[in-house]
Amino acid sequence: MSPAPIYAVVDIETTGTAMDGSNRIIQFSCVLVKDNKIANIFNTMVNPLMKIPEEVQQLTGITPKDVRKAPLFDDLAGTIYELLQGTVFVAHNINFDYRFLNTELERCGYPSLEIDGIDTVQLSQILLPTLPSYRLAYLGSYLNIVHSHPHRADSDASVTAQLLLFLLKQIENLPIQLLEQAVRFRSSLLFQTGECFLNALRLKQKNANVVPDYLENVSGMLLRRIEKNIKFDQSSKFPRTDAEKKKLFLNFLNWRKAQSEMMNRVFAILSQSGSERAILEAPTGLGKTLGYMIPAAYASQAGKGTVISTATTALQTQLLEQVIPLMRQILPFEFEVAVFKGSQNYIDLGKFARTLKQVQNSQTRLLQLRLLVWLTITKTGDLTELHLTKYQNPLFDEIRHHGPASLDSSDTFYSVDFVHRQQLLEKNADLIITNHAYLVRHAAELGGLKKRDLIVDEAQHLGEIALKNNRDVIDFDELKILCDTLLVKMESKVSFSLKNLSAQHFLTIAESKEIIKKVQLIDQRIPKLRDKLYKRFVNETLFTTGFYEETLRLDKFFGFVKENLGDIKQISKAAFSLQRIFKQLTIRFSNFKAENRIDRTAEEFLYDFCSQLQGLIESLKTWERLSLDELEELSTEILVSISLPLHQPGAHLRLRFSLFRTKNFLEPNVYANFKHVLFVGASLVLPSSPYYMLDQLDLAHETQVISFKGIFDYRKQALALLVADAPDVSQNASEYTEYIGKTLENIILHNKRRMMVLFNSLTMIQKIYDHLKETGITEKRLVLAQGITGSNEKVVKSFKLAESAILLGSGAFWEGIDLPKDKLELLVITRLPFQSPDTLLNRAKYSLIEKQGLNSFTEIALPETMMRLKQGFGRLIRTPEDKGVLIVLDSRVISRTYGSRLRTAFPEELPVRIVETKELETYLHSFWQK
Repeated sequence: MSPAPIYAVVDIETTGTAMDGSNRIIQFSCVLVKDNKIANIFNTMVNPLMKIPEEVQQLTGITPKDVRKAPLFDDLAGTIYELLQGTVFVAHNINFDYRFLNTELERCGYPSLEIDGIDTVQLSQILLPTLPSYRLAYLGSYLNIVHSHPHRADSDASVTAQLLLFLLKQIENLPIQLLEQAVRFRSSLLFQTGECFLNALRLKQKNANVVPDYLENVSGMLLRRIEKNIKFDQSSKFPRTDAEKKKLFLNFLNWRKAQSEMMNRVFAILSQSGSERAILEAPTGLGKTLGYMIPAAYASQAGKGTVISTATTALQTQLLEQVIPLMRQILPFEFEVAVFKGSQNYIDLGKFARTLKQVQNSQTRLLQLRLLVWLTITKTGDLTELHLTKYQNPLFDEIRHHGPASLDSSDTFYSVDFVHRQQLLEKNADLIITNHAYLVRHAAELGGLKKRDLIVDEAQHLGEIALKNNRDVIDFDELKILCDTLLVKMESKVSFSLKNLSAQHFLTIAESKEIIKKVQLIDQRIPKLRDKLYKRFVNETLFTTGFYEETLRLDKFFGFVKENLGDIKQISKAAFSLQRIFKQLTIRFSNFKAENRIDRTAEEFLYDFCSQLQGLIESLKTWERLSLDELEELSTEILVSISLPLHQPGAHLRLRFSLFRTKNFLEPNVYANFKHVLFVGASLVLPSSPYYMLDQLDLAHETQVISFKGIFDYRKQALALLVADAPDVSQNASEYTEYIGKTLENIILHNKRRMMVLFNSLTMIQKIYDHLKETGITEKRLVLAQGITGSNEKVVKSFKLAESAILLGSGAFWEGIDLPKDKLELLVITRLPFQSPDTLLNRAKYSLIEKQGLNSFTEIALPETMMRLKQGFGRLIRTPEDKGVLIVLDSRVISRTYGSRLRTAFPEELPVRIVETKELETYLHSFWQK
């Protein structure tokens, strides 16, 4: 590629994407770019002499009328071929445009193009590493490039040309060290995309180059320099009156009375001298996040600090990227924020540096380039900043951080390690943002010596997450596999082994023998214990499904442990010895590397060996559950169970220790570490089950509950249609499935609104999706189905972008998805969301309730379902401008005696109509007419 090329930025529209000769070009557009300016534009419609599919017409807006009088590609081929000679071909997804164009040129008797090419998708991924999407429409919007007709070749080519100019400027501004790294990896990029970095490097090498002030070079890796914040004494009075808040919020927020009241209540509680627990029910649309964040920031000026915990890492990111910047604009004082989440979310710089020296495939090299640019931007090292929908590349497994315990103070990257930085930030933070899973595991350190305050947002999830994070598993077969893998590596006769390490004086022969002996001991005793456990507790007469799972009686399990205490203790001692050896090896490894006392082969062996040994040690941590001291302290809230997948070769036998209810757990283990604890959410209070959430959160029944008035006018904004003649799902499953399929088909045919359909199982989604496909609905409308058409993230993203789409979802789709305004107008609940009573945890919970003389259905199952219904309905109305209809296709909400209690889950002001299936169309038409 010449230093000053002419770029031909090309986009084509086609009748289809298959390159088998069955499709044709319907529009060709080329923008010529020279000397960083648009020099010329060539655009033409093309008559394909074939039908343009309906979906292509909808996507591009190109109709048969538009191409009827257009030239054939046969007549344009020569002009296009000549136009592109001597240029660099540029496209957004070059693999499609370049290859399709060549196919058509060859069909018309011309040779394939043999010109250089650049892919703007890959350049965008490298240079803009934190964007959630690299679709051209999104990039145009992000860069404020006018995109008048997305999916039209002329508009797309124009946007791509402007994108190219922006990206080339970004490359020019990269530090020389980063350009050198990109040039080393350039062969992994598509066509000649990597040559852009080489051209920029050549220009930069002619000038003196220094690392920019905001970056630092650590062992050849460029990182964002740590900013040292100087904290000044500040004193700002909390705005108690409406007038003071209106003045503070001017130009930033619309004043809302309920939000103002919430701020006052939160600040009042956080300012008390005692220790308070309170629930705050803040309906959707009230602005609850700022309703607690702003008073927390004011209260934290006293020097104590507040921990904010939310349900997921995604919500943490939302607080950090959207809420904190707005608060910094509003508030008249500075405040420090620290974010805490599991160490696995962060990049380990040392591990990443090692992967750069290893042989990698093209996809991994692209990802590494993206990460290298990201490291010059990120202040946190949090991998979720990359906004990937999946983190499935094996590279992530190699570079994820393993926590503070894996840090070595002598390591080159120790002082700039991101987890280490977070620990330092915590000491001076006014606000600490974490998630429920991290909170449950690290409550004592988050609370601190001064006992910070705690605000739990989306508090309805805390109990469930606490249970998930208090489950320990001993996987006997996994332990055996880990031991076997290590032994093969250590004793290999054909490749590098511990014997070779001894030859380089890294290990003595005695040390090598000790490591092998300890691993062998575990390797031999684990299978013996597995067989005994199987014979004692696995009842083969219960093998009725594909998965065996049974609860163990604690007294019988205790007896089994006593009988096999010798083997159990021997494994515990071996595990302890391996932990001690591992610590010694990591320190020695760092010293030997620093002094160049081992060769490259030994170094690579030790990286792998230490990683495998650490994996075994981590898996053995749960072995302590088998100690007599631990077993004697087992509370009645702990469930011990055994599981085994059936009819699978190499199935793993697992022993599980599970907390099955939060009573007597959350208060002593979490809340006791904080002064004030506030629980915030839009779905915390159930009028007909006032104590349900209090019990789930391990709170006293006299805990203060504060409810704020909602801002939505449900009488005008929404309507609920409860279908009375739907077949009873508990009586005839096949009849019910057929009914759901036909009813949804009818609703879809008569409504063009965006629609989400909620199910209780993926199996049912598959059946309904198949039905809609068979009846041709999927050809007329975009139907997105969880587990079928893509990942949850991809399904949601596509649903938000597409007009009149239909989403079939279960599980996570009942809550936590924000679809404001016309993003969701019709919500269908196909079945009441009762949980299965047959799971081990539910059986244990129900049994405990019934032993107390209470009814498990009314005390647990019904309130759980009401909470789920409340959360499901919450997807429909998100802003005061929203309008939408809820349809419930489960007649039990009307016909059963408990139906009246279930209906209290909906807002009191919501108009509810009991209808027959045939009346749905009329009611829907009437609602939208209004």
